[in-house]
Amino acid sequence: MDISRNKSADELPTRQPDIDALATEELSKSLDRQRNTHLEENFRQEKGLSRIELASRLLSLDATTSNRSFSIPKEIPGKNIGFRKIGFGQCGLVFEWPGREMVVKVARPGFQDALWVDHEAHKAVYSAFLEQDNAPRCRVPRLYSHISKDDQWWQENKRLFMDQHDDFPFPSSALTSEHILPLAGVVREILIEKYCPQSMQQAALENPLNRDCLARVYLGRRRSPHQPQQVNFSLRNFNLCLDQIVDLGLPASSYASAIGEALAVIHWVANVDGYDVEFVLGSEASVGSQQQKAPSLQPTQESPWVADEGRRKTARIWVLDFNLCTKWEEEIGWEQPEALVEQLVMAFFENDPYYPLPLMDDDLGKQLWSVFRDSYTTKAEEILREKDERLRALPNRFINACIEREQQNIDNGLGHGHRQHKG
Repeated sequence: MDISRNKSADELPTRQPDIDALATEELSKSLDRQRNTHLEENFRQEKGLSRIELASRLLSLDATTSNRSFSIPKEIPGKNIGFRKIGFGQCGLVFEWPGREMVVKVARPGFQDALWVDHEAHKAVYSAFLEQDNAPRCRVPRLYSHISKDDQWWQENKRLFMDQHDDFPFPSSALTSEHILPLAGVVREILIEKYCPQSMQQAALENPLNRDCLARVYLGRRRSPHQPQQVNFSLRNFNLCLDQIVDLGLPASSYASAIGEALAVIHWVANVDGYDVEFVLGSEASVGSQQQKAPSLQPTQESPWVADEGRRKTARIWVLDFNLCTKWEEEIGWEQPEALVEQLVMAFFENDPYYPLPLMDDDLGKQLWSVFRDSYTTKAEEILREKDERLRALPNRFINACIEREQQNIDNGLGHGHRQHKG
């Protein structure tokens, strides 16, 4: 939803307090430290856990911690807190507002239309997940609002953006949504110890950018056995490949099942192809944050996703970034079924390697494809039971078409998971 636009966005409010970049950074660091201390207190009773075992436990999708509100230190002036950049992508820059469970994605020049596509597909997918009687194991961030370039919101909030972006002029169109919190400190430390070159580890531990850690779940990619460690190591959008998932003792099958279920909801409830969406491991905001509001905005819908009263998951797989997705009308499923299946197969293979692949040679690869396939088709069958019967064969047609496409890749010497358009 767009907010009202009563005033020019270039007319900034007068006599506002100065935004303090240092205080903003200190608050972000303080809240992260409080969350990590709380986690350690919750798991202290599990004696004998090594640090890597604790990290694996936190990423299991089953571990929970008690809910708790975190406080702003008295020495940090709350009115002086601004937006802090925590990520970027093809479509725009992403900012957190420390102390508020929200992020703002601001469109790059020329990507305003893509951000509107992101909003519409995100809204459809979020609504589809909310409709499920049993909450899917993957989560979609709550969507707050789309903000146009000339909206009054910029008059009220432009001053909160501290950094100058000469090639990225503000105001621009923007989205506000739920903040996916970073992975726990002990997880970040383990990732640095195991996968960062030793000579860079201390710098990586001290780099505040690595506090903003989400991990892409790459079930369809293994690193080469002789692949050197990353020279430009970063925990922002960390690519967690299948061999690393195994190395860390993480539940690859649980991840495959959750992603298969989520893709079925995206396809057959939201009617969205899922092109270029991301599946990332991140932490869950405290349960109490369900009642928090974005600045001057109302959430589009409240989320009922609280499994146990007063407890939250230590990590979840989140689905995000919908700016390249295509949404279709349901009748396309029986009017143009071949074209629809072809589009879904293209989106499956052109995406980053989140999905297990068919026709793998190794036992784990075969197992993950089987788990993903069964989770996808079971959920799709449940969804389509209440819809037009002409749609019911399409999920299996999609799966079979993926297998056929992969066989063609192999026969043509292109290897597993070949992407025609992205390389």
